[in-house]
Amino acid sequence: MRILVFLLCLVAGQLQAQPSRKDADAQYSNEQWTEAAKGYQHYLKKNEKDSSAWYRLAFCQLKLGAYEASLKNFDEAVARNFYPGYTLYTKSKAYALLEKQAKAYETLQAALDRGFSNFRLMESEEEWSPYQQDQKFLSLLYACKVNAYPCLSDSVRRHFDFWLGEWDVYVKGTKVGENSITLANGGCALHESYTTPGTYTGQSINYYDKLDNKWHQTWVGSAGGVLDYVEIDKRPGMIQFQCDYRDQQGNVVKSRLTFTDNGDGTVRQLFENSSDGETWTPGFDGLYKPKSVE
Repeated sequence: MRILVFLLCLVAGQLQAQPSRKDADAQYSNEQWTEAAKGYQHYLKKNEKDSSAWYRLAFCQLKLGAYEASLKNFDEAVARNFYPGYTLYTKSKAYALLEKQAKAYETLQAALDRGFSNFRLMESEEEWSPYQQDQKFLSLLYACKVNAYPCLSDSVRRHFDFWLGEWDVYVKGTKVGENSITLANGGCALHESYTTPGTYTGQSINYYDKLDNKWHQTWVGSAGGVLDYVEIDKRPGMIQFQCDYRDQQGNVVKSRLTFTDNGDGTVRQLFENSSDGETWTPGFDGLYKPKSVE
């Protein structure tokens, strides 16, 4: 009987001494990479289907400089469908650290094909520092941004890009204001910020709406005016909007707004008004010139 009790205690002690997944996870969280790697290796002997453990083992090895070993275990994680895009991205860093540029790019492309979209990691992580000016890396970085922001590659949403820029605005040769047109919300909109030498300012948001398959511009001016334009025509290098608004007398007036790429680096912005929608009177006729670099 005493022998049986002794053997049971011995087995229990051995089991208690063996590292558990919980222990390995705690060591992983504390960045105790060597201890965590040993724990995951032991755990995986009986739990080989655990995809996250394969990933964490590979990541520990990456941190420990065991790059070749990490490659195999990242593959084990991918084979078990552990966030394939992110896992392949992390695997590509192992190749980068091994200075195997072609394999790093190949694996990074595979990560992008599986939906990896965190371009900020590509911009900031030190493994990519030697590659930041390489054209292939920059093309992969752009593809990553497209994964994050699909509007960037949507040709319909790129129609109005000719208006992007920092502009001085002229009317009949006299500068009347400045306008900053920038991409917003991942390229799904254009944001306008207009200023004048006086107190008047205004902003607009410009976007393509799939509900009606038209471009829209919503303008808000500092004098209280709000204009909700809807596209009525567009061609390459041109887009035209129209809206209704009330003038100071309370009459409903139609406003037509046309932007034209002049082909010489300038853009024309023409406002026209009409009371009947047939006869149009020109209003503001602005010429946008790129701001000079001082």
